[in-house]
Amino acid sequence: MTEISFLREGVLVFGAAILTAWLFRILRAPSIMGFLIAGMAIGPWGWQLVPAESVEHLAEFGLVLLLFTVGLELSPEPLMRAGRRLLMAALLQIGLTAGVTTAVLGLFTALPFSTRLILGVAVSLSSTAITLKLLSDRGEVHSSMGFISTGVLLLQDVVVIAILLGLSMMSGAKAEAGGSGLLWGVLGLLITVPVLIAARWGLPWVLDQISRHGGRELITLFAVLMACAGAWLASVLGWSPALGACIAGLLLAGADQRHQLVAEITPFRDVFNAMFFISLGMVVNLGTFLDHFALMAALIVVTLLGKTVLTAGAVLVSGWPMRIGLQVGIVLCSVSEFSYVLGFQANQAGLLPEEALDLLLAFAVGTMILGALLFPAARPVAAVVAGRFGGSAPRKEPGHAASQHKDHVVIIGYGFTGSNLAHMLRDAHIPHCLIEMNVGTARAAQKDGVTVIMGDATRMSILEHAGIDTARALVVAVNDHQATQRIVGQVSARRPELYVLARTNFVRDIDRLYQLGAKLVIPQDFETSVEVAAHVLRQFGVPDNIVEAQIASVRAGGYGMLRGKPTDRASTAELVKILERTATQTYYLAEDSAASGKTIAEVNLRAVTGCMIIAVVRAGKPTTNPSPDFQLLPNDVLVLVGAHQQIEAGKGHLQRGLR
Repeated sequence: MTEISFLREGVLVFGAAILTAWLFRILRAPSIMGFLIAGMAIGPWGWQLVPAESVEHLAEFGLVLLLFTVGLELSPEPLMRAGRRLLMAALLQIGLTAGVTTAVLGLFTALPFSTRLILGVAVSLSSTAITLKLLSDRGEVHSSMGFISTGVLLLQDVVVIAILLGLSMMSGAKAEAGGSGLLWGVLGLLITVPVLIAARWGLPWVLDQISRHGGRELITLFAVLMACAGAWLASVLGWSPALGACIAGLLLAGADQRHQLVAEITPFRDVFNAMFFISLGMVVNLGTFLDHFALMAALIVVTLLGKTVLTAGAVLVSGWPMRIGLQVGIVLCSVSEFSYVLGFQANQAGLLPEEALDLLLAFAVGTMILGALLFPAARPVAAVVAGRFGGSAPRKEPGHAASQHKDHVVIIGYGFTGSNLAHMLRDAHIPHCLIEMNVGTARAAQKDGVTVIMGDATRMSILEHAGIDTARALVVAVNDHQATQRIVGQVSARRPELYVLARTNFVRDIDRLYQLGAKLVIPQDFETSVEVAAHVLRQFGVPDNIVEAQIASVRAGGYGMLRGKPTDRASTAELVKILERTATQTYYLAEDSAASGKTIAEVNLRAVTGCMIIAVVRAGKPTTNPSPDFQLLPNDVLVLVGAHQQIEAGKGHLQRGLR
């Protein structure tokens, strides 16, 4: 009977996950928000489809799997690349939010300082699962806002893992009697450290052996084993099982096979997310929430607004423009799923009362739901507020004033495309300047000798300082597609005749950028496919001028051929005729060829095959339009022209000998 009950609960949980994901996809709303609502609906405080005794086990299991994937993806490389500004932004965000929350709770409650501090840290955390999912769905992971948000989330996770470790030790000590409990906690830590060090060095070897002899299925099984083993060992020590799973993921994150592990686990990540967030919704005590509805609603709204302002301030102080800071603030305004783990561990350590834990959970879920709804408004709201209050004074790095240039190129973004373009313009002695808002990137450009204007290129005052009114061309090479559209629109409205080239990663943006006034839009993936096709055509002997005509045709049509759009059939048919009609290839005349020592007239290649010899290269010297009595010698290189079939027949004729 127990097995049947377990299967019934599994059907309910995953059935609710599929139904809500499908419904919220139709509504174009975040599916995680649907999981939370579905969990509250089917849980013990809703329709009571899942009994209360099962909810805690489901939530624990979902949390173990979720935090294992978080630990696995918490690679040290991004932290090393984050830089001091991102570290400062993250620490300021956590410190300001936790400090303000602790102070406000001190004014309005009689909670002890330790409890207020735990709640302050819990409020400062932002939902990693929700934010990364929304950024990925909208294609903004690699934008400036996505980079900063991901970096802050990463550093938040590191901080909370350290806090959870301390709380787990405290709760383990509390479970024992007095001083012996503390001794047990210290002993557990002393045992754990050498075990972790040994695992850090031994796991890569184990993974190497598994990947060599076991295949993909064993790698997946090993990952699940590590998650369960970490959770079990942590529970033996009296720690949170979820923390143990996260530490197991962290140990595997340092292995060379980490990317393969992530690839194997990724298909299950959405399942883990669905299970956890539905379970989290079921844990919410709706009775407690409704009893304090007015207070909870006010706290949720104040938290979302206050956290947005504090996070934006931290990003602004760290050197990014107000527009980017506000975007990051709105994106990170929700409270994290880690807050539930933190609150639960604080409750186990005796630092958080049971009722406060229920309120914290309901409050966190409320911010997650409303925060997910606010996510799409991040860009427009940030643009409006920054436009009205963000007086952006441009900062020009040492060098010649950009506004003194004339007929120059303005480059926006110093990534791979922008830096290569700047180097080529410098070598060609073409004046240019750069607009960049990342301090580290701007310093690198300055070392390369580029004139740099520090600022947000979406603001016309920054573009004016870069000399947009006297520029000959503008190249937009940033990953932020919304910023690209805004820059192109502003510049084209001011100077419709200016040559504006925009790079984009998104097919859907091509037509929109052309409508806004871009003269050329280069989608990265399509350009790569065009170059691949060009190399293949050349390999088959298609002349360079025909290859260039083909490429020009594809580009002139706005890459419509590659996007599945109808193209100009007449021009396409004409191009096919050209390709069928004419080609040029070279042919090396070997010593054993029957054509050696014969004249062109004796070979009679045109009459037999239809192709012609238009040039002969001998000892590096070409002879064009050779006469019929020109004698062919061994080691000559013949330049043949004709249709593809004619050239192939001509080469066969020369190879087999004269008829």
